[in-house]
Amino acid sequence: MAKKFESPADWAPPGAQFQSRGVTSRTTAGVLFGLIVTPIGIAFAARGGADIRYWVIVGAVTDRWTAAAEIVGGSFLLLLVAAMAAFSPIGTIVGSLVWGIFPGILHLLYPDDTFRLIGDIPFTDASMQVALHSWVTYGFALISGMMLLGAGMVGVLRK
Repeated sequence: MAKKFESPADWAPPGAQFQSRGVTSRTTAGVLFGLIVTPIGIAFAARGGADIRYWVIVGAVTDRWTAAAEIVGGSFLLLLVAAMAAFSPIGTIVGSLVWGIFPGILHLLYPDDTFRLIGDIPFTDASMQVALHSWVTYGFALISGMMLLGAGMVGVLRK
């Protein structure tokens, strides 16, 4: 079998000087994406879950579709954060720690302070605070945080 042609030592393909791996920009974008999209997904899912619970208790069917759409939208945003682990695993890991695991562990350690801490979150009304409190109290913050952490770890191990 013939030996393959070997390039000269200082040769590079045309345009190689303009290529960049972009690791820093990819990591920065991933972390920002994880820190911004994760709480939005959690907020939609928590609000939808609280609304569904309310409409089941009251017995009305009129606004169930908006609550279901909020749950689906929040779940889709969390899916985007999990899928982002293929692009930048650290963004998924940071989002899972900041918005899932740390709040879940803080609730387990200090359950009496949970509602006060959630009340200190800016730009939330009373119904959103109740929805977020339910999300953390029922363990969904810790569960979703662990799932996102697992997705991020798979992304790290894959690379």
